[in-house]
Amino acid sequence: MSTPAAGSKLADFTLKVATKEGVADFKLSEHLGKGPIVLGVFPLAFTGVCTKEMCDFRDNLGALASLHAQVFGLSIDTPFANKAFAAEQNLPFGILSDPNREFIGKVWPMMPNAVGGVVGVAKRGAMIINSDGTVKWASASDDVKTWVGVAEIQKHL
Repeated sequence: MSTPAAGSKLADFTLKVATKEGVADFKLSEHLGKGPIVLGVFPLAFTGVCTKEMCDFRDNLGALASLHAQVFGLSIDTPFANKAFAAEQNLPFGILSDPNREFIGKVWPMMPNAVGGVVGVAKRGAMIINSDGTVKWASASDDVKTWVGVAEIQKHL
């Protein structure tokens, strides 16, 4: 499976979203029309490159917010693990949890091999969703250590 194609319409989905304050429901349709949604997709919380990726978002959140972007992380980790991760890294945005692979594997590609002993983790990457629910841009890496970076995302906003 490859990343969603630019221009493709995403079906509405609901996942848990964790912040350092708590856990709630995230429904895509409730966030549409408020500016583009940037999803930073990562394999596993509390790992080296994943931490660098989410901290890149944290450290550049002002630049993304100036472009009216809503920023979220996305991983297969449980909401409770993502809440602890968000608190530890002082992340000012929510992390969507997809432990049942409702989005990852159906909409977003998975790594073909186990990562850190875990099968079915998301490929690292990012996606921009337009206010109408269509994909503006998406990029996923076959190399679990490669992160596209916020600067590249900004070019597509």
